[in-house]
Amino acid sequence: MQIPTHDNPFVQGWITEFEVSKEWADDAIVQMSDEQLFKRVAPGFNSVAAIMKHIGGNVKSRWTDWRTTDGEKPWRNRETEFDVEGLTRADVQKIWDEAWETIFSELAGMSEEDLALTITIRGEPHSVPEAINRQLLHAGYHTGQIVWLARLMVGEGWDWITVKPGGTDEFNKDMHGKFGPGLGHH
Repeated sequence: MQIPTHDNPFVQGWITEFEVSKEWADDAIVQMSDEQLFKRVAPGFNSVAAIMKHIGGNVKSRWTDWRTTDGEKPWRNRETEFDVEGLTRADVQKIWDEAWETIFSELAGMSEEDLALTITIRGEPHSVPEAINRQLLHAGYHTGQIVWLARLMVGEGWDWITVKPGGTDEFNKDMHGKFGPGLGHH
């Protein structure tokens, strides 16, 4: 998927943060077997596949006709988003990919006028930046769950997505080598 860019630095910031969230989850999902993807680790917990499907339903509802209709669509049935019975990895991957394509497409097409709109989610008014931050928080919450569940189930052989334990100094050195020592240094 080609990640878009935007001239507005705030919109570009959202694109970048959504991209990181997606990358972390994708890097976790790819390490999981099909069995692990659909496994519930305990009663009351969702499988990674169910979380992926839920994100798809949430995004579809929030971003469909978002300028003119409430973000909680009457056709959405949130409860069924957690039911993955009979679905395959390819099925949930398609739902997942379509959700991210929607987010990036809508952000890429956002105008300055769009940023000034007030929209509603479940009848509650939100500025567009508030609504985007809400979506970013929701996506981040669930992508964090995906990474945690994947790491739990994959166990030994986990390919670290973030800074591995004991690797902070090396990571910081690499980042400073990539971007420089930071502001205020010459």
